[in-house]
Amino acid sequence: MGKLLRQLVEGDEVLAEWDGTDPASVESAEREYRRWLDRGDYVAVRSDDGAHYEPISGDRLPVDAEQVILTTAMGGG
Repeated sequence: MGKLLRQLVEGDEVLAEWDGTDPASVESAEREYRRWLDRGDYVAVRSDDGAHYEPISGDRLPVDAEQVILTTAMGGG
């Protein structure tokens, strides 16, 4: 089971869940994924231990990932 998460200061918000064997759940999660991409959010796949993030690009949800994280770009300086 995969999860599309939005990373917030107070914790992760679940936006969608999918099962790779259920095309309808994958399609629904991909729609939500693209909706957030269109907003310009940063996307990464979280490692199983939660300690590392691998940036991803493209308009296809990596359905083999366990957790896909969306977050807004943060300003710095």
